[in-house]
Amino acid sequence: MNNLIISIGSNSKDREWQITNCLKWLKDNLNSTSHSSIYNSAASNGTDPDYLNAVMKAKCKESYEEINKKLKDYETVCGRTPLSKQTGEIPMDLDIIIWNGNIIRERDFNQEYFQTGWRQLEK
Repeated sequence: MNNLIISIGSNSKDREWQITNCLKWLKDNLNSTSHSSIYNSAASNGTDPDYLNAVMKAKCKESYEEINKKLKDYETVCGRTPLSKQTGEIPMDLDIIIWNGNIIRERDFNQEYFQTGWRQLEK
């Protein structure tokens, strides 16, 4: 089993619905899940709408490449397009920040939007 920590975020108009459904989807598709509370974060660029975020710990049998593709496919199902970043509205953003104990997205790991949820899980 692989251990992963996922950053979850949405700043679309239906962000509460997006996050709630995403947490359910992740619980249905991963093992041994636990997650932080859902909390508000300002967009890191200072201009886009605020995000709702959460952080999830989980286990999976898939390889990093397989589970990352599954997460990116889910983003697309939620309405994320290549244009989303340009317009500043992100229906769903899922990133694996830690894989088997290794920080693989250091920039995201150091952001307050991740650290808030991470601190909750590490208590």
